[in-house]
Amino acid sequence: MIGDSCQELVNHTLAQTAPPIWKRTDGQQPMSRKTVAALVFCALAAAPLAEALASSDRPLPSHELRQLFPGTFRAQVKGYEVRFVASRNGRLKGYYGSFSDEGRWSLRGNRLCIMLKDWLDGKTTCSPVRRTRGWYLARGIRFRRM
Repeated sequence: MIGDSCQELVNHTLAQTAPPIWKRTDGQQPMSRKTVAALVFCALAAAPLAEALASSDRPLPSHELRQLFPGTFRAQVKGYEVRFVASRNGRLKGYYGSFSDEGRWSLRGNRLCIMLKDWLDGKTTCSPVRRTRGWYLARGIRFRRM
């Protein structure tokens, strides 16, 4: 199952001796860049299952997505906070601690599409966005406006 292989990948990367560069928001051990990359990969790989389990709400229609974007957002991936700024011109910047990445965002019908140069290896991913308990869910990542 995807969850088992992702857990193995995360355990393997946690065992690496790379210097810790990521700071947890809950005071636990910092993480290496490789571990964060493994967590993002796992979140994206498990997205269809996570979306189905996380919410029975309907996907946001395109007119609601257009009201939501552009903007500044706080996102959570496996307990780690990332701040994203989606500009009107389609530019997307992500900030995590002292690290950042940039890419593009767009809306295709009722789906949000994002591309990040490093964190997503330059690949574009698209998914519907759902609203649940004050958060928006897309591809296993939850986010809200700041």
